[in-house]
Amino acid sequence: MTQMRSMVSGGFVVEREFGFHLESRFPGIDLSDVDTSGLALVVRVGDPRKLNVWKLGRLLIGAASGGVKTAVVVRPGCEPVALPVFALWMHVDASQEERAQLQAEYRVRLAA
Repeated sequence: MTQMRSMVSGGFVVEREFGFHLESRFPGIDLSDVDTSGLALVVRVGDPRKLNVWKLGRLLIGAASGGVKTAVVVRPGCEPVALPVFALWMHVDASQEERAQLQAEYRVRLAA
């Protein structure tokens, strides 16, 4: 396992883990929809309100280009969830787009 980012910079910690170790590290996790033959990312989110989705999106793009296909998201008080890196990136991208639209709407309301 290698720590790649810190909580201070983006509100999350990412570690690399072998896919075949995920079942022993997270007992009871559903791995039926993901590829566990290679490396996986374990994304630990501290406070979701402080999460920098832009940094997380850039990290996921880099991981996907490096061949990582699986991500496990761990949030405090929730069960860990395993999903393909591309699906997680799509969720992060949609969240980033929604945030940009809310900021644009706020600016329009201020101007009116």
